Amino acid sequence: MATTKIFPIHTTLKETLAYIANPKKTDNGRLVFGFMCSENPTKAAKDFAEVTATGTGRSTVLAQHFIISFQPGEITPERAIEIGKELCTKFLNDEYQYLLTVHVDKAHVHLHCVFNNTNLGERLHFPDFKQSGQNP
Repeated sequence: MATTKIFPIHTTLKETLAYIANPKKTDNGRLVFGFMCSENPTKAAKDFAEVTATGTGRSTVLAQHFIISFQPGEITPERAIEIGKELCTKFLNDEYQYLLTVHVDKAHVHLHCVFNNTNLGERLHFPDFKQSGQNP
């Protein structure tokens, strides 16, 4: 059974993108996918910043980072990245840039996704259900 975590990124976007796209963890970059941004982490950070710069500026969050960890042998890396794409399509509705990677450097496959906190359309920030008092 997979375990999922999500948390906001306030200051370390470029470093986080570099970490999740590390070639040593992603089978030399084979397990990296960018949606509306470069697969290169430095360029992806710039792509995110361009969208954020035109946003509403109402949030101190730069991006959201979620991780899905699978049990050893539960899934192949290729299937994990497909699940990540499917989840992002449903959860983000093609409204947010994201960099999706699968790490294979541990005994268990795990997926990382960092998505821009500012959407591509109205340039609004991702809803923070905790602060809004709403349930997701």
